[in-house]
Amino acid sequence: MAVSSHERLFASDLLSLLPHPHLPATFCCKGRPLLKAEMVGVVVSLDSKERFVRFVLDDGSGLVPCILWTNHSTSLYFNKKKLKRVQIEVQAELALEEANEVKLGRLLRVQGRITCFNQQRQLTVGSLQPEIDANAEVLHWLDCICLASSFYDMLPPCLP
Repeated sequence: MAVSSHERLFASDLLSLLPHPHLPATFCCKGRPLLKAEMVGVVVSLDSKERFVRFVLDDGSGLVPCILWTNHSTSLYFNKKKLKRVQIEVQAELALEEANEVKLGRLLRVQGRITCFNQQRQLTVGSLQPEIDANAEVLHWLDCICLASSFYDMLPPCLP
């Protein structure tokens, strides 16, 4: 089964993930299933629409497209999740607040589901936070390196 936490990844790692052969909407990282990721990077491209904000995050190793949905109250997808109306409205309000934080040149910490759109990996944003400390990006790099060498690379691959 896939890990439910957000794994800290470099953009280059996220972009090179392959679809899992047996689990739909899941990707493989060194043979292990992966659903969610966390990245830290600078917003280098931004496109705001009524239903979403699409932006590109640059972490120094690559460019990752990200999408933040802002149409929670009108989307059939969110209404099918059997959430109460109040929950949907709260999520919609949070998404709009987060959308206002996405600005060109801003350093962001982004957590989300790894998805594929037009044959390209992207992050569907679950949450984001602006980073006020420029060292956050370097600390994220160090975390990625440390986790890869001491944990991610040590885990046995998933069974088919």
